[in-house]
Amino acid sequence: MEIFPKRGRGQGDHRDLAVVLAILASSSLVAQAIPTWEELEAKQARIATIDLRIGDVFDLSLPKENHWIGRAANFLHIETREQVVRRELLFHPGETVNARLIHETERNLRTFRFLKDAQIDPQVDEAGAVRAVVRTRDAWTLKGSAGFTQVGGQRNFGFSIHEANLLGYGKDLILAHEKTPERSIDTVQYLDRQILGTQWTLDTRYQVLSDGKTRFLELAKPYRGLETPWSMTFRASSSDAIESVYNLEQTAYTFPSRQESALVGGSMATAVLDGRALRLGGGLDLKQSEYGPMQTLTAGGLPVPQLRDRLLRGVHVSWSLYEDRFRAFVDLVGMTHPEDFNLGWEATVSVGSYLRILGSDVASPFLRANASKGWAPGPSSLLLLRTQGAARHEADGWQDVALNLNLTAYFQGFRYQTQAAYAQLDAVHRPDPSSYLYLGGMDGMRGYGNHLLLGDRRWMTSLEERVNTPYDWLGILRLGFVAYADIGAIRRTDTGRWSRTYADVGGGLRLGNLKSSVGRVFLLTVAYPLVRDPGTEHHQFIVSDVVKF
Repeated sequence: MEIFPKRGRGQGDHRDLAVVLAILASSSLVAQAIPTWEELEAKQARIATIDLRIGDVFDLSLPKENHWIGRAANFLHIETREQVVRRELLFHPGETVNARLIHETERNLRTFRFLKDAQIDPQVDEAGAVRAVVRTRDAWTLKGSAGFTQVGGQRNFGFSIHEANLLGYGKDLILAHEKTPERSIDTVQYLDRQILGTQWTLDTRYQVLSDGKTRFLELAKPYRGLETPWSMTFRASSSDAIESVYNLEQTAYTFPSRQESALVGGSMATAVLDGRALRLGGGLDLKQSEYGPMQTLTAGGLPVPQLRDRLLRGVHVSWSLYEDRFRAFVDLVGMTHPEDFNLGWEATVSVGSYLRILGSDVASPFLRANASKGWAPGPSSLLLLRTQGAARHEADGWQDVALNLNLTAYFQGFRYQTQAAYAQLDAVHRPDPSSYLYLGGMDGMRGYGNHLLLGDRRWMTSLEERVNTPYDWLGILRLGFVAYADIGAIRRTDTGRWSRTYADVGGGLRLGNLKSSVGRVFLLTVAYPLVRDPGTEHHQFIVSDVVKF
């Protein structure tokens, strides 16, 4: 088939060339004529209409996804309803274009587990009217699973049914059973981020344990954007269980524990300027701890934990800073999906006191703080800083002090490759049992068993080479590889001295679930300890879907 009719050489060739050049020039002008949201904002353009386009799980227009599995999945899947997406829009028809609000909306939509991607593009017609085209693609949300996870030589068995988009309304429902080395757990959890069609969220969880129960309930109106004027949170939780203290991978002590906590708090934006928001707030705090008789097992030289029953009731005030400096990356933590990281400051400081007048056992001032910041030294690199701390003071000194600082770096200078580095520092002082520090497999030293050592100071660092290949199976699973090394040490509670420096190396498969909303990665790796104590296993198999950094 010929595009142009045949002609002799000469004028006909020149005309053909002119036509081709005209087409190329026209295509170039069309590509250049599509404005960005920032350009439309500078022109003070107004949004005339909003067009929602919700895509099914598999894109059947792509040959690699147009197969019987994709067609069957789309037939069985209930698409997200338009009102669910529309409620998240921070802009409306008739308003002047605000590029920041549009990008905030994209990020908010991408946080939903039932959407694997969201993008908002402008379209300008011949009359100059601006249409906002909101494109989303559903993730596969009904997950029935039965299997096991092995980290640090310990196995977790379980099965679950999880629907992250119940009937297309964006609700989460989880029914699960799990068997861990410590206990069995039956879970019912429900999450609704648009309760009764509002901007309030409801998160509730009930668990029946072989040694107790846990309950959690939170009703909150979070900040959905920089200019959201206020937020409010009501939270309550309780747990009854047999707690354990470990050392040298063995159970040293066990004791019954009952923990209850409640929070009523809120804040309001006092200043919003140049992509930055300052917020002031406050609230009421409740915390109650009760412990039963302690049973000693293989304690060795580990001192007996000092447990105190406490009823703490108090008030706090808070100050926070939030800067909107987000940038999207791909293939840093997950696979193929946009990952939003904030290069601006996010910081919160809360100061308060537990008061006897409110029924507290002791008068105890407390402090909580956290901060994060990101930097992009170049187009292919990212540096993230995270730090948090908490402490309270009683008559005999500071209690339950916990400090954490971690630094993560990524570099993508090569196609299909990501180099990742992670460093972490931790310290505790007279901690509650839930804040104890351990060195071992589940804490990041993948070549060792869990709960290798207990201590009050810890440092760890990890290096990873991640290779994300272009090969995938039916548009469902992407093949990748990983090689890693971990190094760390802890100041031991039983000796009061720093442990030797432990190190391991490992690697294996990194499989990306392309139909999940967060680019979830499954790890099938093996790790080898380079520093071994008597009884240390030669290697550890890791089967997990948790990526620490």
